[in-house]
Amino acid sequence: MMKRISYILLIALSIMACRPTGKSDGFTLAGTVPAGFTGKVYLQEYKNRKYIDLDSAEISEGRFIFTGILAEPAVYTITPSQKSKRIQLFLDNGPLDLEVTDDWEVALLKGSEEAEMFHRMLPVMAKGTASPDSLLLANPASSAALYFLNRNIYKYDYERLKLIRKQLSASLNSHSYMKELEENLARLENVLPGKVAPDFALPTVSGDTLSLSSLRGEYLLVDFWASWCPDCRKASPTLVELHERFKDKNLTIVGVSIDEERSRWLNAIEKDGLVWQQVISEGGWNSNELKAYAVRWLPTSYLIDPEGVIVAKSIEVSRLIPQIEALLN
Repeated sequence: MMKRISYILLIALSIMACRPTGKSDGFTLAGTVPAGFTGKVYLQEYKNRKYIDLDSAEISEGRFIFTGILAEPAVYTITPSQKSKRIQLFLDNGPLDLEVTDDWEVALLKGSEEAEMFHRMLPVMAKGTASPDSLLLANPASSAALYFLNRNIYKYDYERLKLIRKQLSASLNSHSYMKELEENLARLENVLPGKVAPDFALPTVSGDTLSLSSLRGEYLLVDFWASWCPDCRKASPTLVELHERFKDKNLTIVGVSIDEERSRWLNAIEKDGLVWQQVISEGGWNSNELKAYAVRWLPTSYLIDPEGVIVAKSIEVSRLIPQIEALLN
């Protein structure tokens, strides 16, 4: 049984041998699996970019069942002990039935209207063929739609998100997904153009400490990246070109890595020829610097003026080149 109780569960999840016959105020997740599946199925939540086991259920005669009471509807995953694949599900207090394939994919799902909508929209959102903001504005009381917006929040600027927030149903006000949206809005507001860039003091390649405030008097391009990030590595040639063009024109690039393995960070710097100032921020995706700069996507770059005021931000450094040219040429 569950050893660690999730903050969104009111009571521990329990494993049931069969579907309850009486009406329940909680949820029932009943799954059917193909022959050959044995062992356990794990119910998980994704928190701080990690999957956390909440409960497990034994597979018996091709079936497994979870029950419990949720404090709020939310997205969970289920994964079998035999495979590393996961299925995302939207759970609310009610029945949810599903059948899975040999490849641990959903063959059939039946549940609440919102649970079924989440299932339909999941592959569409993954392909990028639908807009999370449009889905949410069409369903302003849907926590499932709000989940999709939060997962894609890097696509939207502060003004768009602020407008969306104003149009959401008051029924979502106490939901944790709303809290997440409001926290992101507050962070984005702190790093809007015209705001003073948050200071930091981080270790360099040599082991010294570099503070952002020590570079006042220069234009700064602060680039958040990581060695394992494909888009970051693709942007390296553009950054190298910018460094060569403007290193004598009062532009300093500062790379802020969130690598958790120092050796990979150093190898990427050498391989890509990143000869400018490089610092590393501990904590990976949970680093204080990512939070301070409202970074939800890598790479993300900020252009900062000699007084330490933010000029612009972009997840594609190439979009900042016209502004850099206008300021420095």
